[in-house]
Amino acid sequence: MPPRTAKRCDADLLLSPAGPRGPFRVTWRARVTARPPSRRAVLRGAAAGAALAAGTASGCGFSRGSGDGLVFGFHGDSIAIDTYQQVAELYQRRNPGARVRCTYADSLGFFQRLPLMFRAGTAPDVVIVAESWVSGLSQLGGYADLTRFLERDGLGEDTWVPGALTPARIEGQTLCLPCLVYPKGIAYNRTLLREAGMPDPRPGWREAQFVETAAAVAHGSGAGRVWGLHNGFGTAQPWDVPTIHGSLPFDPYERRMTATDPRVVSSLQLLADLVHEHDAMPGAAQEQDTVNFTSGRFGLALFAGYFLTAWTEQIGSRFDWGVVPFPAEWSGTYQNNNAAVFEGSRRKEEAFAFARFLSTDPEAQEMLAPLGTPALRETAGTWQRGLPAAAAEYPWPELIQQMEDQLVAYQGGVFNKIWDVLGGAVQAVENTGKPVGQALHEVQERGTEILRA
Repeated sequence: MPPRTAKRCDADLLLSPAGPRGPFRVTWRARVTARPPSRRAVLRGAAAGAALAAGTASGCGFSRGSGDGLVFGFHGDSIAIDTYQQVAELYQRRNPGARVRCTYADSLGFFQRLPLMFRAGTAPDVVIVAESWVSGLSQLGGYADLTRFLERDGLGEDTWVPGALTPARIEGQTLCLPCLVYPKGIAYNRTLLREAGMPDPRPGWREAQFVETAAAVAHGSGAGRVWGLHNGFGTAQPWDVPTIHGSLPFDPYERRMTATDPRVVSSLQLLADLVHEHDAMPGAAQEQDTVNFTSGRFGLALFAGYFLTAWTEQIGSRFDWGVVPFPAEWSGTYQNNNAAVFEGSRRKEEAFAFARFLSTDPEAQEMLAPLGTPALRETAGTWQRGLPAAAAEYPWPELIQQMEDQLVAYQGGVFNKIWDVLGGAVQAVENTGKPVGQALHEVQERGTEILRA
């Protein structure tokens, strides 16, 4: 059923393709669906749509309408929309006379419109943005630099969990405040590991143990095949490949290619060995969209904090599982959601106050917790203790601490084209056995051509 919207904030909708005056459409999703698109798949589709829209249209993608108060823009399914509306209502109760008008859409539609709204000067005063879209849209000049506000109010790195400001820091500016973070790690099927005689991995484990575990679990063939590791790396979104050992295929600030950096080479070689030498992981794009860790056919898999609720519901009691931080040698890709202030807002001071509320008010952070891990340091611990028994025992402090060293997969513009080239190289390495060095040399050359064009 639709979320409760009455008497909380004046609800508008981002425009549907039908036109600037309507009709407006929202399709509500029930809490349990037949595997909705992953957060990354949605953002990947948004990347392509936003890049096209930004380059081909100059009209207004959103009508702010008339009236006083802040405009708050956000995205997600019905649960996320309802949650953000409740937080807006809380802000209004705390601040008599304040008015927040809400505008929202599904994630794909929202990010397709955002570049248009930046260009037209019609973006919401405060907008929820994923980490990759802080960097990806920063060159449009739509995000206000919040550095002076942070310095004035005494907010810094220690206000939030480690690494929470990483996506915000772009070329000396601070373009957003963290609201939610998504700790990353490795999920393991304890049932399969016990059958293979392997111990549970523990925080501080090494990459060699990771490979040994994946190889030991893999067995069988055909429909009964059990894999050591689910291949969450070699899809059309290969962001997690180069970040394994702490690099990107390009330097986004110097605009030069780094695809042949030894860290990128060793990351892809690790995946190639898991496929070809150990026969522990399916090649790129195999079984990615139809079978995942919840099937019980994979010993290990990439885990992100936003999987927790869905995986818990889907797995139920079919097998025992846990979560462990990445091997000690790994870095990984940083993911979170942030509150940004529109550079063109005429209410910048008020907008920052609301963004700060979303990011630093303990009660607001607790309300956002169903959507992820609270970014506010003091609230993250409370969130962990309130989880169901099994999930509360996961090593959340270690999972959160390792986020400090994770990399944001810079996207947007020409960089999306380079990611596409890398995705093709990953598939060639994993599916056809193409040598890693050769594949990445070709990425280096093609990426250099793209950056020079």
